[in-house]
Amino acid sequence: MIIGIEENLHEPPAGSARYAVEAHIGHAALLCLQRQSEIADRDLLFHRQGDQGMAQTLKDTIPYFIGAVPRDQALKRAQLAAARRELRSTEVAYRQTQQTSQAADASLRALWREAYTLGLVDSEQPPDRANMIGHLYSAVTAISAPVTPDRETADRVSALQRDRDDLRDRLRSVMAEREVLLQQNDTETGFTGAVQIQTARLTSLNLLALPADDNGDTATNPRMEPSVCPLCASILSEPDPKPRELRQSLKRLSEQLSAVNAARPARRAALGALDEQAALLREQLKAAESAIRSLTASQSAADQLPDSARLDFTRGRIHATLTALPGNSGTELARLRQRYESALMRVQTLEAELDPAEEREQLTSRLVAISQDMTTWADRLELEHRSGSVRLDLNRLTVVTDTEQGPAPLFRIGSGENWIGYHLVAHLALHRYFVRQNRPVPRLLMLDQPTQVWYRSEVDQNTGTPGRDSDREAVTRLFRLIYEVVAELAPHMQMIVCDHANLPEDWFQESVQHNWRGGEKLIPQEWIDRPAATQN
Repeated sequence: MIIGIEENLHEPPAGSARYAVEAHIGHAALLCLQRQSEIADRDLLFHRQGDQGMAQTLKDTIPYFIGAVPRDQALKRAQLAAARRELRSTEVAYRQTQQTSQAADASLRALWREAYTLGLVDSEQPPDRANMIGHLYSAVTAISAPVTPDRETADRVSALQRDRDDLRDRLRSVMAEREVLLQQNDTETGFTGAVQIQTARLTSLNLLALPADDNGDTATNPRMEPSVCPLCASILSEPDPKPRELRQSLKRLSEQLSAVNAARPARRAALGALDEQAALLREQLKAAESAIRSLTASQSAADQLPDSARLDFTRGRIHATLTALPGNSGTELARLRQRYESALMRVQTLEAELDPAEEREQLTSRLVAISQDMTTWADRLELEHRSGSVRLDLNRLTVVTDTEQGPAPLFRIGSGENWIGYHLVAHLALHRYFVRQNRPVPRLLMLDQPTQVWYRSEVDQNTGTPGRDSDREAVTRLFRLIYEVVAELAPHMQMIVCDHANLPEDWFQESVQHNWRGGEKLIPQEWIDRPAATQN
């Protein structure tokens, strides 16, 4: 938290074997250092990029340091995980309550049919759930109830059985209709393919510009004779169909294909309606069969009872069944549905805020801003392929220049001068962005031997000045760019460069803090020569 790194977490894609990564100061330091072997490497752009697993770590953490990740991303991810758990538990409770309610409704309808058969209620068709329960309670708790004659009861049982048989027949009919529609769909696929092939073949006739009918003057144009080939004018042993007949065939096939395509939405709607009708019939059939089973079982048990006690036995059984029904299931179902919809909306809102597409868009926008500096400075350093834009490719962790011949990544650009130059402009552009956007990255960039490719001899290294004029100009451009960028960002940016360069310009000499030449070294010689006994 000293440099402002907030709570963050990068989660790998679903199904990945990688662990989630939280960006910290160690990851930020990777963007602040360039070893001598790294700054001139055409394949590696960042510090320790070649270490095992480090490249993926850089890809996972750089978006956070650039600012493409929301500040409260980690909190929102935790909230999303909690919201998903709540959604799952609510959905399970809602489905279970829904199934219980549906089973209770089926049981109530069966009780109603049974009560009607015994004469306890007058209406054959059950009302809504609340009225059904109320009427059944009234019927079975009444002080006295008329005893339905056995003959009338038997007639009602027979009617219930006929209803059951009718429901079975209707369900079989609905399922047969559904099967026909499905078979038509399978047959239609093969038919559509055949018609499309024939239509494609006949459509090619339009390329010949054939007349619309065969009423033309064949005497003046022998190619219009049906016995003459329209392409080579040779005589055909079997005359081809007339153009008019071919066009009519094409039109007929096109109409058939259009009819098939137009019928598909209607067929889907019909299948949906049949599925709903089948579900309703199954529910009604289940209620009828349950009522018949209950009547049969109660009749067997009550056969030994007097007529007056037989009805009381059945009333008591219906009352016990009503008592066991879950209470207020409708209210509980509505409450759970509202809770489920609220949890679903919460999950969808958080998923939209953490949309990977939005994160990619934010990352692309920031990389474009960084690319502008890289392009400008690459042109200033006179690097190769600088005519187009220069950008960072975080997928491959390299620099890419866009040319007329296509993108050219750093490893396809020759010479160490270009590799060092593109390393420099990439890191300068990144740190300029970090400073201007107040990102949590140390305000430090340390480079080791950025001019190594220009100091080719021991003499050049000792003097600090390249021997060739072109080399001196290139080194001057490089250090002048560093000087101006640091001056612009001062006092919020520091660069440390360890190098052989020792340019005579005043701005360069003013920037030199230590000049380890002529025997002066980072570690004094007297420290090395000091006896081991005194070094403690």
